[in-house]
Amino acid sequence: MEIIFKSEFIMTLDRYLYFCNNPVGEEAKRKSGAWKNRNVLFFIISLLCALISALMKEWIGSCLFLGLGAGFTYKFVYQRNRVNTRFYNSIRKSLDSAEWIRSTTFADVMKVQEGNTESVYEYSYIKRITEDNEYFYLWHNSDFVIRIPQDSFVIGDKKDFKNFIADRIYESRVTS
Repeated sequence: MEIIFKSEFIMTLDRYLYFCNNPVGEEAKRKSGAWKNRNVLFFIISLLCALISALMKEWIGSCLFLGLGAGFTYKFVYQRNRVNTRFYNSIRKSLDSAEWIRSTTFADVMKVQEGNTESVYEYSYIKRITEDNEYFYLWHNSDFVIRIPQDSFVIGDKKDFKNFIADRIYESRVTS
C-alpha cells in the first residue's frame, strides 16, 4: 500500500532534551515528579540543617550542610541535562548516518524508523490520539506513547492526519 502520511524529523539535542524533560505517560510523569520532589526535599532539609547549625554556632556543620544543598542544586539543575546530553551523543555516534532522523510512515501499518531500527505497529495498537500545539500523541496505553511533531509531515497534511488515525482506531474497535 502506498504511504498516506509520513512524518520525518531530525532528533536534535534540544528536541531530545525536551523529550527527556517533558515526559508523557502516567508512569514517566510519576517517576519524574518523584525525582524532582526528592531533590527539592533534600535541598530544603540541607538548608534547614545549615540554618540550625548556624544558630547553634556550629560553623563546620553549617558549611557542610550548605555544601550538601549546593550539591543537590547541581544535581537538580545541571546533572540531569549533562547525563541526557552524554546519552544523546552516544546514540548519535552509534548511528550510521550523520544525523539522527526519526521517520514515521502511515500506510496499511504504521512504521517508526530510526537509523537501522524499524518498528511496525498495527493501527489496532493505538488506543487514542491526543494533541497539543506542537505534537500528536498516539497512545497505546497510559505509559506508552508515540510522539509526532505536527510540523514534521513530509507526505500528507497534519489537518487530515488526526481524522485518519481516529478512523483507523474506530475501524479496529468495530471489527474486533
